[in-house]
Amino acid sequence: MYRISEVSKLVGLSIPTIRYYEKLGLIDSPTKDARGYKEYNENILQYLSFIVNLKDTDMSLEQIKNYVDAYKINDYPKCKTILRDHAGKIQDELAKRQQILEKVQYKVAHFSDLKGGGK
Repeated sequence: MYRISEVSKLVGLSIPTIRYYEKLGLIDSPTKDARGYKEYNENILQYLSFIVNLKDTDMSLEQIKNYVDAYKINDYPKCKTILRDHAGKIQDELAKRQQILEKVQYKVAHFSDLKGGGK
């Protein structure tokens, strides 16, 4: 079991963000120990890590909420559709970035060929 401060460090989210995600219903409410401190289990930690991955790839909180809601009611076809569509967007973005990277690398090579540019 983890305290919120540990979860924050492990997943790279601020404590207020974790509380906000809990309020939105993106994660289940953690249990409380005898002193009233919230205890986050491994499942919540893994779920938060997945949410961070989705956010890092520009999935909106609304779409994440749609995914979570579908998952909670075992609507796996909807989950699959949401993730498949998002994966397509990530793939398109990667292709675009690859083209940009190739242009930048071309320019770097060009300047390296110029007198004094290879320093």
